[in-house]
Formats: sequence, structure tokens, C-alpha cells
Amino acid sequence: MRKLVYPATVESLSPVPDADRLEVARMRGSAWQVVVGKGEFHPGQRVVYFEIDSALPADDERYAFLLQRCLKQWKLNGEVLDQCVRIRTMKLRGVLSQGLVMPFSAFPEIGNAADGDDVTVALKVRHYDELAAAMQAIVAPGMGNLQQKGPFPSCVPKTDEERIQNLPDWPLELRNVIWEVSTKVDGASSTMAWAYEYRPEDPFFLCSRNFELNPEADNAYAEMARKFSVREKLEQLGRNGTQLAIQGEIVGPGMNGNRDRLKERDFLVFRIWDIGKQEFLTAADRRRLCAELGLHHVPVLDSAATLAELGSVDEILKYAEGLTANGNEREGVVFKEVGTTHPRSFKAVSNRYLLKEK
Repeated sequence: MRKLVYPATVESLSPVPDADRLEVARMRGSAWQVVVGKGEFHPGQRVVYFEIDSALPADDERYAFLLQRCLKQWKLNGEVLDQCVRIRTMKLRGVLSQGLVMPFSAFPEIGNAADGDDVTVALKVRHYDELAAAMQAIVAPGMGNLQQKGPFPSCVPKTDEERIQNLPDWPLELRNVIWEVSTKVDGASSTMAWAYEYRPEDPFFLCSRNFELNPEADNAYAEMARKFSVREKLEQLGRNGTQLAIQGEIVGPGMNGNRDRLKERDFLVFRIWDIGKQEFLTAADRRRLCAELGLHHVPVLDSAATLAELGSVDEILKYAEGLTANGNEREGVVFKEVGTTHPRSFKAVSNRYLLKEK
């Protein structure tokens, strides 16, 4: 699970233009900024920071001041199935605010946790996108009957990239690395794998971001596996001694709001894991294999980019803004190191996209 909540120290406070009661807090060691009440915090103060995408318990009195603006509920036949306080990107008086900052003293249950320690589970915070996807499958089941089969296989890494805001002190040598830059597409992450050494009696795995699913069920994941004959293609490669996990994003109708307004579902590959070797295919090998197997790849904006002209986190976030081929706001971009089977990578999510999210 992504680290959403952790202790931090306020690095600086700066004024918000034309707002006498507000100021901008920045945390030490990150590039996140949050609009807070003036005088509420001071530099050097220890706080608990909640990143955007945090889903806070709606019944916790500590978050009651957020209920009017940030409460999200899912109902079925008038009954509330689940609810949360959603933390998302917003603008206050024209200034970007991303996250929530609260005094460290308000959370005695985390004890002496150090800055950066993951306290997401301790504070019963969930990932909003994962919660929303689970609720959407119940109240408006566009993805179909998911039918969980078991946990995510341990022989394959889960799909998640670190945000650039959490890497502000990245080493200078990364500026000279060659990167593949691809569009971050907005859908549902899926892993399809053939691992006969891991589970010889049933080697095909069809997975969501966190669970293995029944490949025979009526759902979007199984639909994509059938549409592209992924099981058969992976099994054929397995006969030659190759065990692969293909990881991509399912986009289109019923998938995370289909914000790109696609007419039909598609499966877009963004990385491939060699299970036997426990390493990724290089960017070039991944694109080549997708072409050979007839699989669709995420749009690549640049196959040999450097960061020499992008000197700051803010510049990279600005670079992430743009439109899809359909003319809609894209979610952002993903940088993956080229020429290695253990690439460094990170994502930059467009703030323009986040502000337009409903």
C-alpha cells in the first residue's frame, strides 16, 4: 500500500497573496505545499502530513472540520455503504494546496514515530482511488464481477511509482540519465502473468492492483485478457522457458470515470517483468515485445529524454501537463530509466488534471 500519511517537520511558511488569514506550509524533505491558517504552525514544528488521495475515517472527530467540504459517500438503495473524508488537490485564493497538515500532538496512537515513518494503517487511512474503485464495483458495476481469487503474487512487484514531490533531493546525476517518458493513463492497473515455477498447477495470474482475480469471471480484467489472448501468448512464451508478467492500465468505459471519453476498453502496457530473472525488460525490449505480441503500449512521448532542461520539481510538474490524443487533460507522465533491467522511475501527475477532477 502506498505511504499516504507520515510525520514531518514544517520547513517554511510563506504568505498567501491577498489573504491575511492564510499562509503556505512546506515540509522538510519534500516538495508538497499546503495552505494552512496563519499562525497555526511554525517552522520546525512536527506535524502529521496526509498526502492527496488519502481517505480519512469520516467518524473520527479530529476530521470533523472537513466533513462539509470533503465528505464522500457511496450509497445503494439509500443506504450508506461506506464513506470517507477525501484529501485532494485544490486551490485556495489562487494558491495550490495539496494535502492536509495537522499537529503531531493530535495523534498519540503513533507514539514516537519519526519523520517519514508510514503511519497510514495506524491512523486507519485508506487509498481513495482503491476505495472508490471497490465501491464503484458495487454501486455501479461497470467493471463487472471482480471475484477475488487470492492475494497478489509475491513473485511480481506491484505497480506504483513514486511521485516527484517525494523526491526533491534526488541526486544530481539523475539529470544526465536517459529516460523514456510515457503518458500516465487514467484507468485500472492490471497484471497478467504466467509463472509455472511459482504455481505449476495453475500458472496463469490475472490481477488487479492488489489481488488475484478469477480469470473466468465476467469483468473488465478478464475481458482484456480474452481480447488480447494474453494467457495463450504468455503460455507460448512459457514453453520456451520465459515467464513474464505484463503490467498495464485498463482504460475506457466503466474504468475510473473514463475521463478520456474512450468509446471502448483497451489494455495499455507500461512495463513487463521477467519472473525467472526477477528483472524488468528494458524499455526497448518491452516496446518490441508488445509489437510482436499485438499488445498496445502506453503512448511514449520521448524514448530518450534527459532532465537537463528541467531543473526543478515545479518545472517537471509543468511538463506533465498536456492533452491526450482525444484532446482531454492527461493525468501526467512517467519517467523510466532507459537501458537497464532495474530502472529508476517516478511519476509526475499534472496539477491541472488534479484540479479538474470531480
